[in-house]
Amino acid sequence: MGIVDTAREYIVAWRRILTLARKPDDEEYSLLLKLNLLGFTLVGGIGYLIHIGYIILTSG
Repeated sequence: MGIVDTAREYIVAWRRILTLARKPDDEEYSLLLKLNLLGFTLVGGIGYLIHIGYIILTSG
């Protein structure tokens, strides 16, 4: 399989993705925003707790 065939397959795949993609409505956008913010908050909180634990354990 040559470079041209590989490039053609990628173009076909991307064209298929772009034809199936659509703009989210307001309700879907709001839900995705809330879920992302919740995820960022949880990951940040866990990181903060690990950092505080590290500080407590190493300062003793």
